[in-house]
Amino acid sequence: QRAETTGSFQIESRAQMQMLPRTRPESLDDLTVQVALVRPGPIQGGAVHPYLERRKRLRENPSYRVPYDHPDLEPILADTLGAIVFQDQVIQIAMAIAGFSAGEAEGLRRAMSRKRSEAALRAYRERFLAGARANGLEAKLAERIFEQVLGFSGFGFPKSHAAAFALLAYQSTWLRVHRGPEFLSALLNEQPMGFYPPDALVHEAQRRGIEVRPPHVNHSE
Repeated sequence: QRAETTGSFQIESRAQMQMLPRTRPESLDDLTVQVALVRPGPIQGGAVHPYLERRKRLRENPSYRVPYDHPDLEPILADTLGAIVFQDQVIQIAMAIAGFSAGEAEGLRRAMSRKRSEAALRAYRERFLAGARANGLEAKLAERIFEQVLGFSGFGFPKSHAAAFALLAYQSTWLRVHRGPEFLSALLNEQPMGFYPPDALVHEAQRRGIEVRPPHVNHSE
């Protein structure tokens, strides 16, 4: 929560460090969202600010009700406070809102990937809007939901991927806190890796009171 995460897996970048004091993760679920939130998809899709604002409001008022554009979105987006953060949510929204089959929804996710086809996206858009209207949604609401999905653009993590990364982020941060010298030694032995060069890792550790001796020709390898 204080963003003291230099050397921690996935949550050591400047962007993550700026975000952590605002999100204040308290659990593995929170870290799963944290890892996935600082990605091009959620950023482009406009998910970051709403998530941060709603998390802040919930801290201030635990009875605060997160707003959802449609009741069918609540079970899909409850874990991410109404924001689209995971690829899985794109599939679930297409099925719940527009009546897509699982195969059609996966097709939409693929069409939104890095090699996306504008023609394919147009076809999915028409299918999505028609399906949403058939489910009783007004045209403007259907458009808004599709634009949120499209803004995500596929540049995001599946939840399982984010959860695996979150576990490693937690484990590496635990080692940083409770086994500082050993963790620093392991990081230095695995260079190059991570965001920071050895001198930055060493200076940050020294600021935390860890003694770092220079190489010794007779003792070190």
